[in-house]
Amino acid sequence: MREASRFRFKFFILISIIGLSLLGCETQESLTKKRIKRVENGLLRAVYLKGTKPEKLSLYDRLQFYRVPGVSLAVMDSFQVEWAYGYGTKNVAKAEPVDTETIFQAGALSQILATLVTLRLVDEEKIDLDRDVNIYLRRWKIPLYTVNRRRPVTIRDILTHSSGFYEIEFQGYEPAQPRPSLVDILQGKKPARNAKLYPIYQPGTQRVYSEAGFVILQLLLEDVTGKEFAQLVEEKVIQPLYLEGTTFLHPLPPALQARAAQGYDRQGNPLPGGCRVFPEQAAAGMWSTPTDLLNLSLALIRMARGEEQGIISPPLVREMFTPRLGLQAMAFLVEGTSDDLHFFLEGYNPGFSAFLAVYPSRGQGVAIMTNSDNGLYLSEELLRAVAVSYNWPHFQPEEKTPYRLPAEVYQQYVGRYEVNPQYYLDVRHEDYYLVIHPTGQVPTRFYAETQSTFFSVDPYIKIQFLKDKRGRVTGLVLRQKRTRVEARKIN
Repeated sequence: MREASRFRFKFFILISIIGLSLLGCETQESLTKKRIKRVENGLLRAVYLKGTKPEKLSLYDRLQFYRVPGVSLAVMDSFQVEWAYGYGTKNVAKAEPVDTETIFQAGALSQILATLVTLRLVDEEKIDLDRDVNIYLRRWKIPLYTVNRRRPVTIRDILTHSSGFYEIEFQGYEPAQPRPSLVDILQGKKPARNAKLYPIYQPGTQRVYSEAGFVILQLLLEDVTGKEFAQLVEEKVIQPLYLEGTTFLHPLPPALQARAAQGYDRQGNPLPGGCRVFPEQAAAGMWSTPTDLLNLSLALIRMARGEEQGIISPPLVREMFTPRLGLQAMAFLVEGTSDDLHFFLEGYNPGFSAFLAVYPSRGQGVAIMTNSDNGLYLSEELLRAVAVSYNWPHFQPEEKTPYRLPAEVYQQYVGRYEVNPQYYLDVRHEDYYLVIHPTGQVPTRFYAETQSTFFSVDPYIKIQFLKDKRGRVTGLVLRQKRTRVEARKIN
């Protein structure tokens, strides 16, 4: 009897342990499912009016609102990729759905891998972060100007966007168009479509986002190693870190070509040839997936902590998380302290957008990629949904107070504004706001922020009215993220 009782007791304990174990697995799975639903149904606009609560929006509705065909995102928690999903289509004409294997152009996130290649060569003592880049350049050298005569440009300057070159973001070339060499781009010679690249600020003195520096860096890396940049980054970073959905190769390898998303413009039209091609590879030439971006981030965290033998020494990786000018570190922008410290970066190429934000101490983060010019707006709303769901201290919507101005102030802005002969902004006054009706689009309310600046909530746009010396309204400037539109008042 005692043996039977002992057996029943042990059996009960065993079943209880198994039950608790299964319950634990179900609890984590249930938690993840709830988080996914909260994100999918919890997108948040950039601003909301004081006295109201931020409205939670559906991802599917916002895809249609912004005319974004597809989006892919991956979320990290507890130092691992917790979940990844694709939504919408990667190719509208073929009705091909976005999934976690779909690859997108990553824009400025390309600079992360360019930085890692550079730091590998620093570890190998082939280059020095603080020496004159002209020492390493062979096919072209930075000419001496007044601003860089005493203080030469260094690799560290380039990696922190403080090389002194004027602000420029390259727009790429259609696949069928002739493409310039790196030297053509630097000299501003055809078929390059940019002007000559040159410094206008003293190196190391201020942060000005300029992809010119990464063209110089790409040339330097090729000159030092004798290898093409795409091959170099494959060998030094992509293969060692097993980033199977990431490449700088062009044309894309057949296996990746089948996974590539088609890019779309603001109106929802497909880009000719599917995408733009970037000879400025180190600046903007990478294709990747959100999961690869998070796995790369996890590898950087482990390397920084010295938890494993990585491709870069811990001190150099930690420099990537250390701001030098404002928020700018090497490749990343870095904000916050202690557990709230996070690194982040936004990328844009015509037809594509990408965003990465990671809290290295918390082991949390998100990567979002889309195949649309409007993707940055959608990505920010998704980012806010993730931030709320995971209790992040940053990336929250902003509360704004709309002001009621005297009626005569509103009235002076009423009229028609011409962007071009086919596109107008008609402005009228209602109650305590302006209503602006763009040609062929729905009217939008704009609330007063100051006497001459107004904002809309959905989408978030700011407008500043312009006046001449006599105080007469002459036009307006509209700003929405990367878009800047000027219009002159015609009546």
